[in-house]
Amino acid sequence: MRSPETLAVAFPSSVPARLTGRLELQLQSILSARLTRPERVTGVLDCVFDYVGGTAATPELIRRLATGAREWLLQRAGGLFLRDRGWFEASCQECGQSFDLPLSLADAPRSPAGRGYPTAQIETSLGLRTFEVPNGLHEEKLARSEGGDPSRQLLGLCGLSDHAFQEALQFSAVDVEQIDAGLDAIAPDVASELNTQCPSCQANTSAVIDPLEFSFPEPASLIRETHAIASAYGWEEATIMTLPSQRRRQYANLIAADMRRGRGMR
Repeated sequence: MRSPETLAVAFPSSVPARLTGRLELQLQSILSARLTRPERVTGVLDCVFDYVGGTAATPELIRRLATGAREWLLQRAGGLFLRDRGWFEASCQECGQSFDLPLSLADAPRSPAGRGYPTAQIETSLGLRTFEVPNGLHEEKLARSEGGDPSRQLLGLCGLSDHAFQEALQFSAVDVEQIDAGLDAIAPDVASELNTQCPSCQANTSAVIDPLEFSFPEPASLIRETHAIASAYGWEEATIMTLPSQRRRQYANLIAADMRRGRGMR
């Protein structure tokens, strides 16, 4: 039987990197690349955090975090860039109308890991078998796989038996349900869906919270702010890119305010 790869930490501590234009450019490169969602999550977390769980952040470390732990860290990462906004756009599932929702990623409900995490022993038709909670490695491999039953492929990836992939094909439908339930019972989780009411049709609806879709800066805003500061102060792009993101926005806002008052800059 192989050893589990999933780290035994449910909601790891984190230390963010210094937020600058340079970091935002790196984020934009990751988010615009032709990557699967799990690969984007790995890249974003590696970019945004210097330390995770008291250890220097690396793609290898982040891939070994459980799926729930990765989503929790992704919400923490998104929250670093949402301090000035706190809103995101949702769409009603009934009428399709778009509307804005207030959002605090830091307050998203979460459920702790269960006993025995990150592994669970589950009685199957093939006997007692041990599985690890899915992690980033499993997510990335599953997202890149072509064909086959995703649920059984995941069981093959998470099974700690020396013959996990062969056994995944032999499990009964009842086995699959029991294994899924057993892993869900011990896996840490964070809410990724918000229940609300549509302001247009008043229907009860829900919205998926995916920080990758709305929380990180748009390329156009960085370009506009850089152009404004360079034009006003004559600073080089490299200098502006090393400014803390919040200070860069403050400079750009001051320049915009002066322009509105007709003062301009020399």
